[in-house]
Amino acid sequence: CVAAGALPYLGFGVAWVISAATAGQVVASRAWGESSAQFLFLQAIMYWGLKVLIYSILVLVALLALLMCVAYVFALVAGSTSAFKKSASGAFTRESVADMFRLPRTAVLGYVADVAFFLLMVAGLLVAMLSPHVEGSISQGEMVASVIIDVALFGMHATACFVIIPALVLSVWRGGQADRKVPSQFC
Repeated sequence: CVAAGALPYLGFGVAWVISAATAGQVVASRAWGESSAQFLFLQAIMYWGLKVLIYSILVLVALLALLMCVAYVFALVAGSTSAFKKSASGAFTRESVADMFRLPRTAVLGYVADVAFFLLMVAGLLVAMLSPHVEGSISQGEMVASVIIDVALFGMHATACFVIIPALVLSVWRGGQADRKVPSQFC
Protein backbone atom coordinates (compact mmCIF):
# COMPACT_ATOMS: atom_id res chain seq x y z
CA CYS A 1 0.00 0.00 0.00
CA VAL A 2 2.87 2.36 0.76
CA ALA A 3 4.45 1.73 -2.65
CA ALA A 4 1.10 2.15 -4.39
CA GLY A 5 0.59 5.43 -2.53
CA ALA A 6 4.06 6.71 -3.44
CA LEU A 7 3.98 5.82 -7.15
CA PRO A 8 1.64 8.64 -8.20
CA TYR A 9 4.01 11.16 -6.63
CA LEU A 10 6.93 9.51 -8.42
CA GLY A 11 4.97 9.84 -11.65
CA PHE A 12 4.27 13.52 -11.01
CA GLY A 13 7.94 14.12 -10.18
CA VAL A 14 9.13 12.38 -13.31
CA ALA A 15 6.56 14.24 -15.44
CA TRP A 16 7.86 17.49 -13.96
CA VAL A 17 11.46 16.54 -14.80
CA ILE A 18 10.43 15.60 -18.35
CA SER A 19 8.65 18.93 -18.86
CA ALA A 20 11.53 20.90 -17.36
CA ALA A 21 14.07 19.03 -19.51
CA THR A 22 12.01 19.64 -22.65
CA ALA A 23 11.68 23.35 -21.88
CA GLY A 24 15.41 23.45 -21.21
CA GLN A 25 16.04 21.71 -24.53
CA VAL A 26 14.28 24.54 -26.34
CA VAL A 27 16.49 27.10 -24.61
CA ALA A 28 19.65 25.02 -25.11
CA SER A 29 18.97 24.51 -28.81
CA ARG A 30 18.55 28.26 -29.29
CA ALA A 31 21.55 29.22 -27.14
CA TRP A 32 24.12 26.55 -28.02
CA GLY A 33 22.67 24.46 -30.86
CA GLU A 34 21.28 20.96 -31.04
CA SER A 35 24.70 19.30 -31.02
CA SER A 36 25.81 20.98 -27.77
CA ALA A 37 26.51 19.03 -24.61
CA GLN A 38 23.75 20.88 -22.74
CA PHE A 39 21.12 19.96 -25.31
CA LEU A 40 22.21 16.31 -25.43
CA PHE A 41 22.25 16.11 -21.62
CA LEU A 42 18.70 17.45 -21.39
CA GLN A 43 17.62 15.09 -24.15
CA ALA A 44 19.06 12.14 -22.22
CA ILE A 45 17.26 13.27 -19.06
CA MET A 46 14.00 13.48 -21.01
CA TYR A 47 14.39 9.98 -22.47
CA TRP A 48 15.32 8.46 -19.11
CA GLY A 49 12.40 10.26 -17.51
CA LEU A 50 10.04 8.79 -20.09
CA LYS A 51 11.37 5.31 -19.37
CA VAL A 52 10.95 5.78 -15.61
CA LEU A 53 7.43 7.14 -16.10
CA ILE A 54 6.38 4.18 -18.25
CA TYR A 55 7.93 1.69 -15.84
CA SER A 56 6.27 3.32 -12.83
CA ILE A 57 2.88 3.13 -14.54
CA LEU A 58 3.45 -0.55 -15.26
CA VAL A 59 4.51 -1.18 -11.63
CA LEU A 60 1.43 0.67 -10.37
CA VAL A 61 -0.87 -1.47 -12.50
CA ALA A 62 0.94 -4.63 -11.34
CA LEU A 63 0.67 -3.57 -7.69
CA LEU A 64 -3.03 -2.88 -8.03
CA ALA A 65 -3.60 -6.27 -9.65
CA LEU A 66 -1.54 -7.97 -6.93
CA LEU A 67 -3.48 -6.11 -4.26
CA MET A 68 -6.78 -7.31 -5.69
CA CYS A 69 -5.51 -10.90 -5.94
CA VAL A 70 -4.28 -10.92 -2.35
CA ALA A 71 -7.54 -9.44 -1.13
CA TYR A 72 -9.47 -12.10 -3.02
CA VAL A 73 -7.33 -14.88 -1.55
CA PHE A 74 -7.94 -13.49 1.95
CA ALA A 75 -11.67 -13.40 1.24
CA LEU A 76 -11.52 -16.94 -0.16
CA VAL A 77 -9.73 -18.22 2.95
CA ALA A 78 -12.23 -16.42 5.16
CA GLY A 79 -15.07 -17.93 3.11
CA SER A 80 -16.71 -14.65 2.15
CA THR A 81 -16.08 -14.25 -1.57
CA SER A 82 -19.56 -12.82 -2.08
CA ALA A 83 -18.74 -10.03 0.39
CA PHE A 84 -15.47 -9.42 -1.51
CA LYS A 85 -17.28 -9.18 -4.83
CA LYS A 86 -19.84 -6.82 -3.35
CA SER A 87 -17.23 -4.56 -1.75
CA ALA A 88 -14.96 -4.68 -4.80
CA SER A 89 -17.75 -3.71 -7.16
CA GLY A 90 -19.01 -1.08 -4.70
CA ALA A 91 -15.54 0.48 -4.43
CA PHE A 92 -15.88 1.99 -7.89
CA THR A 93 -19.15 3.85 -8.11
CA ARG A 94 -19.96 6.51 -10.65
CA GLU A 95 -19.34 9.21 -8.03
CA SER A 96 -15.99 7.80 -6.90
CA VAL A 97 -14.74 7.57 -10.48
CA ALA A 98 -15.94 11.12 -11.16
CA ASP A 99 -14.10 12.31 -8.04
CA MET A 100 -10.88 10.67 -9.25
CA PHE A 101 -11.01 12.62 -12.52
CA ARG A 102 -12.11 15.96 -11.07
CA LEU A 103 -9.41 18.52 -11.79
CA PRO A 104 -8.56 21.53 -9.65
CA ARG A 105 -9.39 24.91 -11.16
CA THR A 106 -5.73 25.90 -11.39
CA ALA A 107 -4.91 22.82 -13.46
CA VAL A 108 -7.85 23.53 -15.77
CA LEU A 109 -6.59 27.08 -16.30
CA GLY A 110 -3.15 25.64 -17.04
CA TYR A 111 -4.67 23.32 -19.63
CA VAL A 112 -6.45 26.31 -21.21
CA ALA A 113 -3.08 28.09 -21.45
CA ASP A 114 -1.60 24.93 -22.97
CA VAL A 115 -4.34 24.93 -25.60
CA ALA A 116 -3.40 28.51 -26.46
CA PHE A 117 0.26 27.50 -26.79
CA PHE A 118 -0.76 24.49 -28.89
CA LEU A 119 -2.68 26.79 -31.24
CA LEU A 120 0.41 29.00 -31.41
CA MET A 121 2.42 25.93 -32.42
CA VAL A 122 -0.12 25.12 -35.12
CA ALA A 123 0.21 28.70 -36.37
CA GLY A 124 4.00 28.27 -36.47
CA LEU A 125 3.65 25.06 -38.44
CA LEU A 126 1.31 26.79 -40.88
CA VAL A 127 3.81 29.63 -41.34
CA ALA A 128 6.53 27.04 -42.01
CA MET A 129 4.36 25.23 -44.55
CA LEU A 130 3.31 28.41 -46.36
CA SER A 131 6.75 29.99 -46.53
CA PRO A 132 8.60 29.54 -49.79
CA HIS A 133 11.40 27.00 -49.63
CA VAL A 134 14.79 28.35 -50.65
CA GLU A 135 17.21 25.68 -51.85
CA GLY A 136 20.31 25.47 -49.65
CA SER A 137 19.21 27.95 -46.97
CA ILE A 138 16.40 28.80 -44.59
CA SER A 139 13.83 31.38 -45.66
CA GLN A 140 12.65 34.17 -43.36
CA GLY A 141 9.27 32.47 -43.00
CA GLU A 142 10.92 29.26 -41.82
CA MET A 143 13.03 31.16 -39.30
CA VAL A 144 9.96 32.95 -37.94
CA ALA A 145 8.07 29.66 -37.80
CA SER A 146 10.87 27.98 -35.83
CA VAL A 147 10.83 30.81 -33.28
CA ILE A 148 7.03 30.60 -32.96
CA ILE A 149 7.19 26.83 -32.48
CA ASP A 150 9.96 27.14 -29.88
CA VAL A 151 8.00 29.76 -27.93
CA ALA A 152 4.93 27.53 -28.01
CA LEU A 153 6.86 24.44 -26.86
CA PHE A 154 8.57 26.36 -24.08
CA GLY A 155 5.26 27.86 -22.96
CA MET A 156 3.49 24.49 -22.91
CA HIS A 157 6.18 22.83 -20.84
CA ALA A 158 6.71 25.80 -18.52
CA THR A 159 2.95 25.86 -17.84
CA ALA A 160 3.06 22.15 -17.08
CA CYS A 161 6.04 22.61 -14.72
CA PHE A 162 4.79 25.60 -12.78
CA VAL A 163 1.00 25.39 -12.96
CA ILE A 164 -0.51 22.05 -13.95
CA ILE A 165 1.71 19.49 -12.22
CA PRO A 166 1.93 21.36 -8.89
CA ALA A 167 -1.87 21.83 -8.87
CA LEU A 168 -2.43 18.13 -9.54
CA VAL A 169 0.05 17.10 -6.84
CA LEU A 170 -1.64 19.36 -4.29
CA SER A 171 -5.02 18.02 -5.28
CA VAL A 172 -3.91 14.40 -4.87
CA TRP A 173 -2.17 15.19 -1.60
CA ARG A 174 -5.19 17.00 -0.16
CA GLY A 175 -7.49 14.22 -1.32
CA GLY A 176 -5.25 11.64 0.32
CA GLN A 177 -5.13 13.66 3.53
CA ALA A 178 -8.89 14.11 3.80
CA ASP A 179 -10.04 10.57 3.18
CA ARG A 180 -8.68 7.41 1.67
CA LYS A 181 -10.65 5.95 -1.21
CA VAL A 182 -9.07 2.49 -0.79
CA PRO A 183 -11.12 0.34 1.57
CA SER A 184 -9.22 -0.62 4.70
CA GLN A 185 -9.68 -4.34 4.03
CA PHE A 186 -7.43 -4.07 0.97
CA CYS A 187 -4.48 -2.38 2.76
